[in-house]
Order: sequence, then C-alpha cells, then structure tokens
Amino acid sequence: DGGVWPPRDAVRVDAEGCYEVFAGAGFGYGPVFRGLRGVWRRGEELFAEVVLPDDGTEPGAGFGLHPALLDAGLHALLLSALQSDGGRDGGGRGVGPAVPFSWEGVSLFAAGASVLRVRLVPVGEGAVSVTAVDPAGDPVIAVDALHTRTLTSEDASGTDVQLRDALFGVRWTAVPLAPAAPATSVALLGPDRLGLADALVRSSGTTAHTYASVTALIEAGPDAPVPATTLVAVRADEDALRDGATVDATHRLTTETLLTIQAWLAGERVAAGRLVFVTRGAVGGQGPAAAAVQGLVRSAQSENPGVFGLIDLDGSDASVEALAQALTTDEPQLLLRDGRPHAARLTRLTPQAGATAPTAWNTEGTVLITGGTGGLGAQFARYLVDEHGVRNLLLVSRRGPAAPGVGELVADLEALGAEVVVRACDVTDRAAVLALVAGHRVSAVVHAAGVLDDGLVVGLTPERLSAVLRPKVDAAWHLHEATRDVELDAFVVFSSVAGTFGSPGQGNYAAANAFLDALMAQRQRLGLPGVSLAWGPWERSGGMTGTLTDAEAERLARSGMPPLTVEQGLALFDAALALGSTPTPDSARATTGAAGTDRTPDGADGTDAADGALVAPVRLDLAALSAQSEVPAILRGLVRTRTRRTAAGGSATVAGLVGRLSELPSHARRQELLDLVRTQAALVLGHADPATVNTNAQFRDLGFDSLTAVELRNRLSTATGLRLTATLVFDYPNTDALAEHLQTELFGAVEGELGELVPAVVSLADDPVVVVGMACRY
Repeated sequence: DGGVWPPRDAVRVDAEGCYEVFAGAGFGYGPVFRGLRGVWRRGEELFAEVVLPDDGTEPGAGFGLHPALLDAGLHALLLSALQSDGGRDGGGRGVGPAVPFSWEGVSLFAAGASVLRVRLVPVGEGAVSVTAVDPAGDPVIAVDALHTRTLTSEDASGTDVQLRDALFGVRWTAVPLAPAAPATSVALLGPDRLGLADALVRSSGTTAHTYASVTALIEAGPDAPVPATTLVAVRADEDALRDGATVDATHRLTTETLLTIQAWLAGERVAAGRLVFVTRGAVGGQGPAAAAVQGLVRSAQSENPGVFGLIDLDGSDASVEALAQALTTDEPQLLLRDGRPHAARLTRLTPQAGATAPTAWNTEGTVLITGGTGGLGAQFARYLVDEHGVRNLLLVSRRGPAAPGVGELVADLEALGAEVVVRACDVTDRAAVLALVAGHRVSAVVHAAGVLDDGLVVGLTPERLSAVLRPKVDAAWHLHEATRDVELDAFVVFSSVAGTFGSPGQGNYAAANAFLDALMAQRQRLGLPGVSLAWGPWERSGGMTGTLTDAEAERLARSGMPPLTVEQGLALFDAALALGSTPTPDSARATTGAAGTDRTPDGADGTDAADGALVAPVRLDLAALSAQSEVPAILRGLVRTRTRRTAAGGSATVAGLVGRLSELPSHARRQELLDLVRTQAALVLGHADPATVNTNAQFRDLGFDSLTAVELRNRLSTATGLRLTATLVFDYPNTDALAEHLQTELFGAVEGELGELVPAVVSLADDPVVVVGMACRY
C-alpha cells in the first residue's frame, strides 16, 4: 500500500552519509545518482524513498523511467549489504552489494516520475522483486525478478571479473545445412589434392571446371563460365611431414595461399564469386601447416567479407560428399565430420571451484622463456619467480645479454631469489635450439617470442609473411622437437586472438598463431603438455601492443576488445593454464577439456575437435560488439544480434536504397550519398556527430589508415551492395569524391532526357549482394 508511508511496522534504517560510505567501499556515485532519501526494513522487506536530483532537465526527460531514479531505488540493497556483518565475509574480504545483473517480467505503468517509493522483496537466491509507486500510491514500475551478483573485494580490482568473463575457448557446434540445392557452378584451382572433383560429381552431379591458377581462370575465353564458387584444395605432403618438414610445408602453403588471395582480389572477372579453401585435418591438431593457411584466410575474410570461405574435412567419404551442400551456407568457416557440418563459436570457459593446473611449476627445474628479455616474456619471468617460486630461469632472445634492460631485469629476479641465465639464441635455427635445450635441465617452456609486420593481405609479400612466421612457427616446432623426449611440466605458447578471429591487417600474424594453436593440440594428442594462450591485446606497457597509439587503443575498445592491463593478464595466466593443461591423447579423447573444467556449454552439440589446448584470455565488450552492424560468426554464441540478414533481406535493403535515391534529383541524390559516407566515416573514427567530418579533408588527414579504410569500405559495401576495393579511400581521397564515385557506381553514367543519371533498374531476387549498373559493372 504505497499510500501509507512510511510502511506500517517498518523500522527506519540509518542512511545518513550513505554515499560517502558507498564511495569508501569502491562505489562512487555522481550527483544525479545520489537520490536515496530514506530506507526502512520490515522482516525481509526493504523500502526506499528516492528522488531524481535536479540536473537542469525536465524530470525523466527522454525516458520511460529515468535510470538514475531506478538505480537509486536499488541502493537500499547496497546499504543493507554494507551494514550486514560489517561488510565482511568469513574470509575477511569486503562484500559489496547484490548488484543488478538481469531482469525478468518488467512492467512500466507510468512515465515521467521524479519521486518513487520502492519495495524490494527476496524471491529466491540472488533475486528480488521490485515494486515502485509515486507519492499518490499509483504504480510506476513492477519487476518480477531482478537477478543480482554479489561482488567480493577482488571484483573491485577487476581480478575475479576477468577470470569469470575473459576466458574463452572455441567450440565447434553443429549447424544445419540450408535446404537449397547444392552449388552447381563450381571451379577448382590447382592440383586436386583432396579428390574434390570426383566427390562433387558423386554427391550432386556437379562438374567442377579445373584451372591451373587464378590467372588461368581470369584469362579463360569469353565462352568459359564464371563460377559462383571456386575451390582450392590445401594439403601438405604427408610423407614430407613425417620426415620433419612441417616448417617448410607451412611456409610453402601459406605463401601459395597468399598469392592466390592476392590474384583473386585483383581479378575483376571473378569479383562476384567466392573462393573457398578446403583443408583436411587443419582443426584437431593433425595439420599445423594447414591450420596456418586457415589463420591467413580468416584475416582475408575479415578484410573482405563474403569473398573467402574455409571448410575443413576429416577424410571420411561422408564429409567429402557433403561438400557440395556445405558450399551453400553463409558460415565463413565450417568443419565437416562424418558428413555433419559444424561452425566455430567462441564460448566462455569457467574454472570450477579450486581448479588448478594439473602440475605445479617445478621450483628445482629450469623454465626456458623465449623472448624473455623484454615485453611479455620479462613480465612473466618476474611473475613465475615472485608468485610460483621458480628458482631457475633460462631467458632467451636474439640479442641475449645485449638486449636493453637486461641488467635491471636480472638484478630484480636475483633479488627475488632466482638464478638467471641469459642466452642469445636464434630460435628459428633448429641446430641452435637443440644445442640450447641439451645444455640445460629444462623443465618447462614458455614461448613468448614474436614480431609484428602488419598490413592488409593485398600488400603483404612472401618475405613479410615469412619474417613473421619464423619466430612463431619455426621456433615453436624446433622447441617441440628438442623437448619431445624431455619430461616437461608445461609447454606454453603465447598465441593471439588474431589467429582465432582473423584480425584485419594481420594476416601473417594470424597464420603464425593459428599454427601455434594447432601444434599445441597436436602435442596433447601425443600425450604431451601443451597450452596455447590466444591473448587479446595488452596495454602499451607490454606485449605485442607496445607500439599502440592512443587512437589505436581507443579503436580497439570501440571494436569491443579493450586491451588487458598487465595485472589482468597475469591474473588470467594461471586460470588459463588450469583450463587447458591436461593432455588428451587419441586413446582418451573426449569433448571436455582439462580436469576440473567444463568445456561443453549446455545444449551445445560439439565434436571431438581438439580445441582443449586453446584458451583465449581476452576482454570482450559484448555490448559494443552487439551494436556493430555485422557481428563475426564466431561470436554468434555470445552476442545476441538482430535477426541475421538473409539473402532476400539484403536484396531488399539495397533495392530500397536504390529505389529511394532514384526518386530524387541528381543534386539531392548526391547529398544523400555524401551524408551516408560522412555518417559511416564518423562511426569508424568514433565521432558522435557526422558533421565533424570535413567533406574536403583528405581521409588520411582525418585519421584513416589501412585498417579503418577497410572498415569504412565494408560498411559502405553493406549499405550499397557494391563490391568495393580495399583501397577505396585512397583512390577517392575525401568524402565528396567518394560520394560521387558511389553515385556513378550505383546509377551509371548514362544521362536521360531530363539530364538526370538513369538509375539501374535490376531484379535482385536471385542475387543478394550485387547491384548491376547500366555499364554491367558489379
């Protein structure tokens, strides 16, 4: 009965100075959120009176219920928690409030409230019902259940939050194939190393036209069909791999793939088609060389949405024969196992209570750390000594004792009680690595070495590719060979989410890290220790993001992947090892990962693909990711998105744009396209107002680089349906020139009787992404 206030039989709770108390507990509220005016208790019920402080606007302007007013109504929970037991649990840790987490059964009865009388009643563990009325007793809002999370003092520092919300793995989840007929317009490039042509004929009657290369396909005569889908079979020479030539095969296959991708992107004749790379055993630890190819292709996919595909086979006849049907899916990468398709999905990994890595660090043995004299290697050298009691370190880098800061690092480690040996060693040299390991009693390996040479796939060279592969691929393989017969406690490689996601502008780095992920899976198949930590970006104080500018760090945060602090990364290290350290040899393979962890989310239909060796410690801002126009397919299990655009929906969107513009006179059409370009440019640069984008300023001067140029190209491609080049903003260097180019592409250059550009009138019913202009351009 909100008309009776304070409530009958309720006891007033002292709330004087509560916001100072909250601030002392780590919860600082700004002036608009300090609306709690009184609190009462009656048994398990809490009552609160809250007002909306005057911030110079109309009460509740723009809201059904002002969020500051609603939040203040929940502050009674915080006050009660802090007053209960002195705000301490049995372990002496500070306990915060049961903070809002999720809502059920919300009903809003009135808008514009500036004063609320709130009743909070427990409705189960970790949940309360919320009822609020205005001073007249009329209902304003009712919530059936507000589920809450209780925070500990570790949460205030971010540690537990990171452990809970920043550890992920890749799960291959069963997906249905579209009921559409199998692809019929198919070509095959290069040697058919996987027997794809025969399989297509057997399964669907499809005849694949074969070409020696992309160039041969492009230069085929005018009567030759332009395929909708072109396949490339990727397979290493298995006999050579048994002879230890995995490193050479990786360099050769990734170079061949890079040149194929570049030729495809340069060929206008094939621009409307899709190029699909088909591997065997790249997922599951059987083919690290083919896995590197997949990493490279994932980056090409990010830079060129819808152009490239990945399918991994298991060697069964059923999977090969399911290939034709699999080509119709919109998934960028598929796994075919016994003919059943699975798609990659990132999933949370949650350590069970008390779970630790299966083996502790051997304090008597020697931990070998590559890249150990700087960056992340030096950070983790200190951490292992300080937190895990490691007493013998072998720090390896190319410059060794001559590396900057080595003297200070060694002094710090020795002050902590460690014996430190620093060696200069080229870990890409097999003989040097074998000699290094033979000369020390190595008990664990941490491979943290690596280099960056970022660039779009169209600008990479085989030399730039190889230079980034060597410190990752060559070195890891040599360390694997050198320690195969050594009793190791741990073999940890520092990988990157670039290999998992396919980061744009990092094709070479993605390939190198995808190799590491697959090699660790292979080691686990052999019953050897092996964990690949696919790190997200770190702050500039360490790691591969040491050269990030403020603008680049801000862009990472806007993209939904804010950098890790050093403290967060160190805290995640142990939890990640606990999740991925258990070897799973072929004789004991299962769909779960390390002991004490659950690698299979409820309802997931996974496979036995060996992703137990891969753990991704990365911060993901799911709200920022869900706000993006296109969410990467690998995140579809984490991010709730709008209904994905179907082919017909895409056609309708593009057709709607063309239809709307075609009704406008030329100058108005041009202005609409200019507004479109400025709006998308502002979003890419993180500006709230498109008006801040100067139409005459060069894109370079506005802050665009190769990566932001690709993001703008992709946004405009989605909006217009045009297949635009990655160099778009450099070919048309300001928004005005780019808008003019889009108008020409959409409407052609043929003038009608009234001097207006004639719109391209086309049917989009069968083609979701193509708009054909008067000049038959795609």
